[in-house]
Amino acid sequence: MKIKMKTDVKAKADESGSMAMVYKAGTVYDMSAEWQMKMATKFMNNGKADKSVGAKSTKVITDVEKKTTSVKKNILKKVFGKKDKKK
Repeated sequence: MKIKMKTDVKAKADESGSMAMVYKAGTVYDMSAEWQMKMATKFMNNGKADKSVGAKSTKVITDVEKKTTSVKKNILKKVFGKKDKKK
């Protein structure tokens, strides 16, 4: 789970709690271990962090390919004619 901190928070940096660190406001942290997920949930419940969503990627298509009809389809149209659409 990724979270983005709203405020600076001093909390444990390892599972045992023997080390501490300051989680800076505006920074995104990856809380993937079980103990980190519990801590991240507490941060979000207390309003100190928000769940971060991944960056949205977009793809721009510049060339457009025209759909070509197959030879068999053209022959069938010539033999049977075009179907009339009923309105």
